[in-house]
Amino acid sequence: MINSRILVQASQDGTTTSSIFKKGHTVTYWPKRRFTKMTHDPKKRHDRVMLAAGALFCVIVGLGIGLIIGFLVDTSSSDSKPARPDKRAEFKRMVSASNIRETLRELTRKPHVAGTPADLETAEALKKKWLANGIDDVYLVPYKVLLQWPPDDENEANRAQIVDPDGTVVFQTALKSDDLGEEDLMQDGIPAPYTAYSATGNVTGDLVYVNYCTQEDIQNLTTNLLPDIDLTNKTFLCRHGGVGRSTKVLNAQNAGAAALLIYSDPEQYTVDTSLGLQYPDGPFMPPTAVQRGSIFTGVGDPLTPGYPSTEWGYRLNEEEAGLPKIPVHPINYGDAANLLRRMTGPQPPEEWRGTLEGVDYQVGPGFRGEDAGRSIRVVVNSYSEQRWAYNVIGFIHGEIEPDRYVIIGNHRDAWGLGAVDPTSGTACIIEISRVLGDMKKNGWRPRRSIVFGSWGAEEFGMIGSVEWTEEYYHLLSSRAVAYLNLDIAVAGNWVFRPSASPHISPVMREAMENVLEPNPSYPGETVFDSFLDKTNISLDVIEESYIIPKIGAGSDYYGFLYGVGVPCLSGFYYFDQEKYPVSFYSLYHTQYETFRLMDEFVDPGFVSHRVVSELFGDMLLNLAESEVIPVNVTHYMNRLLAYYSNGLNVTTYRTQIVDHGISLDGLHKSLVEFYYTTEHFQNKIVPSVDRNDPLAVRALNDKIMMLERAFLDRNGLPGQPNERHTIFATAKSQNVPYDTTFPGIADAIESIDEANPDAGWKEVEKQISILTYIIHGASSILKAGGNWTEVMHGNEI
Repeated sequence: MINSRILVQASQDGTTTSSIFKKGHTVTYWPKRRFTKMTHDPKKRHDRVMLAAGALFCVIVGLGIGLIIGFLVDTSSSDSKPARPDKRAEFKRMVSASNIRETLRELTRKPHVAGTPADLETAEALKKKWLANGIDDVYLVPYKVLLQWPPDDENEANRAQIVDPDGTVVFQTALKSDDLGEEDLMQDGIPAPYTAYSATGNVTGDLVYVNYCTQEDIQNLTTNLLPDIDLTNKTFLCRHGGVGRSTKVLNAQNAGAAALLIYSDPEQYTVDTSLGLQYPDGPFMPPTAVQRGSIFTGVGDPLTPGYPSTEWGYRLNEEEAGLPKIPVHPINYGDAANLLRRMTGPQPPEEWRGTLEGVDYQVGPGFRGEDAGRSIRVVVNSYSEQRWAYNVIGFIHGEIEPDRYVIIGNHRDAWGLGAVDPTSGTACIIEISRVLGDMKKNGWRPRRSIVFGSWGAEEFGMIGSVEWTEEYYHLLSSRAVAYLNLDIAVAGNWVFRPSASPHISPVMREAMENVLEPNPSYPGETVFDSFLDKTNISLDVIEESYIIPKIGAGSDYYGFLYGVGVPCLSGFYYFDQEKYPVSFYSLYHTQYETFRLMDEFVDPGFVSHRVVSELFGDMLLNLAESEVIPVNVTHYMNRLLAYYSNGLNVTTYRTQIVDHGISLDGLHKSLVEFYYTTEHFQNKIVPSVDRNDPLAVRALNDKIMMLERAFLDRNGLPGQPNERHTIFATAKSQNVPYDTTFPGIADAIESIDEANPDAGWKEVEKQISILTYIIHGASSILKAGGNWTEVMHGNEI
């Protein structure tokens, strides 16, 4: 039987060699020689043969183990081998803004929606580009997933209509987006307005305006604005904001709505003309723009939750997949104004009013004046199919630790041309790959392997990256050092907005301190200086752990952080939100994300793109080259203490827990233990590691890698079996304030059934116990020797 990782073979000079992992890496085991003629005494001959065989076996095993260890880690001492040079300054000098600009121009010539032939074309083109840039190996990794598109036949197009009782159409929303005379927007492949995974149907009824369609908005309708109106079978009209689009659909569905229309109100998506102009004359949303997006509440392929959507994988039926049950359709704010101006009913509170011209935002139900008696009809004919989505995965193999992976990626699919989301990020990653490839051609190779990922079908629910992390969960759990997510690179040119897992945030800060601000207020201003100044952060006031915000859950880092427990970093350039008070960037997910938008309005000169590439290159090289993975585990401890001391108090959860006789002593002890463990690890163990001992360094790095994994619960959170991160997962209940306290405890409290409260409080007690165990387990990861098995002590901090 041949071990696939250790192949013993005879060489031409008569020695036996071993090729371990890398082609061409051979090491001599022993010289081949002739044995002298043995005695004819059978017993003595047998003894000698056995003795020789035993000795030979020991030599083979001993040398084999030594060779494996020697290959996996560099066994030469720092005295005999110079330190690896820091290549970050060289990398930054090689980044070219003009290269990024030309790459973005090329990538945005055609729309590339997931599941279409154009999307496969971009995947194949990227594979060729990465190989040309010098990436060692590049693979296309396909997954067969459920996707949805609007109908191709305009006669079947999705729409909303005002109709007379006899069905005569009085008004109809736009069937497709206005191309505004731009040639790039006239081509086929840009989808008509739709929301992915909507239920199909043709429903007619009264229209009701529900503001953001939050639970509070619906409660306000039923309690104050329309207390005598049954909302069942009404069509809801809401604006973007407040909660995500999938949550709006869930809330509408739970309230009994027959359909939902969503639009982007100018209050959140455009500005006064004195501040900026609407596209095509500026970067802000015109009345013809429509925001597309997915409304699936989960992540990954809807039919294969928790497992990869390979060709042979088991799949749910669509009816079992938790997809929306009502038709949902996005409309532009010009059409929304036309509907709202006709509506009857009570005046809403001021906070429900946007800035649509001539609209007082009456809530309905139904229409007034000459439109009285007319209804709203919503028609959705989108079609769903299982199609292939493609990831592109590239490798630069590490020189010393090839089995440790630092991963950088972004998604490739867009809702059209996607000049901002995601192609600004793709253009930067291609530039990063070019520079690293040129460095490799000049003799450099990273300490650890660098993996590039271009994810398919992210816009439908992070599908490509989630499926990949599901398929390679065990491998990534044991080998991945960190994941750098570069979804959108540039949505403005004013300030860099970073986010990171707490303990790896020093890598982000160091990069921001190393890179100069592209539009400095003074000579020598760094990205970090600009960030502090423009976000009003004072290093004298804010604790260091909170300078870099915690990473969220809305992009391809989801599968890595929340699924596998790989720490993540992300960030992008943004606009001045105080000057331009819009929600995210104005043309988000619209058809108007063109190259001209980026080139003329968002980042002229592509200097912000250049700086983002420098920042991510700095982080990538820092993580791939540093002998000890550069983290500060006390940052994680500070987050946990804030969740415990502040979060539980702010939300009144602590009072409720104590009032029901449930003890927090165990949780308190686990936090105290984690406090002292992280302090000791960071301030004693890390500085004292023997860097001349490669196994000691390897063991230290393994502890660092495993810390994030320790916070995953293999059984999932209450009501969310696929949500496993006990600290940073998003709570299921909409009543839980974001990023304030532990999601499992919060959801258990929020889901208590008044008809059976005792069972609910038993679940709360269970979740406290689970969290105690999880935090204690995280401490054990960082402890030295055998004291990881010691019992927690109740010392105070």
